[in-house]
Amino acid sequence: MASLNARVSAVSLIVGSVATVALGFAPELVPLRFLALGISILGAWGFADEMGMRKPLNRAGLVALGFAAVAKTLELLNLGNSEISGSSLLYAFALLLALLLWSVAFLHRDGQLKIGGAVGASVTVIPILILIAGHIFVGVGAFWGIGTLYGGLGDPMAATPQIITIVDVVFAVWPRYR
Repeated sequence: MASLNARVSAVSLIVGSVATVALGFAPELVPLRFLALGISILGAWGFADEMGMRKPLNRAGLVALGFAAVAKTLELLNLGNSEISGSSLLYAFALLLALLLWSVAFLHRDGQLKIGGAVGASVTVIPILILIAGHIFVGVGAFWGIGTLYGGLGDPMAATPQIITIVDVVFAVWPRYR
């Protein structure tokens, strides 16, 4: 039987991640979005504890989630269009990195965890590579004077951008492989 810590962290990860996806469609509910973020962090903390905090991949995943939480906080505080876009990119990258690190940690386990780790690693590597390639493309574009690539960011209170919603959905589905 799983420990109370494991059960609470599993429920917290599921509730927090699903609430994050759902509340992404209601940008005006900032306090509830903060609550969902906090519940997710609580779940990830317990998850990392159960997986073994002394193991480097688990600690690194928790640190990456910390960066994602800071970026999401900056986004929710509405500091301005350019900060929101940068925060969203940092959030997506850091959250995917956390999931990748934890998935690689699962690859060191047996049975279904190993399968879940393989699925999680394959699902997170591609978006991370796309984010990196996009930054290289934007950097090259900026070098050649194409400064409007970040234009059209939209209203800061608009619904969560589709790519961030996709990253949130990956985060919501990922705990089921635990």
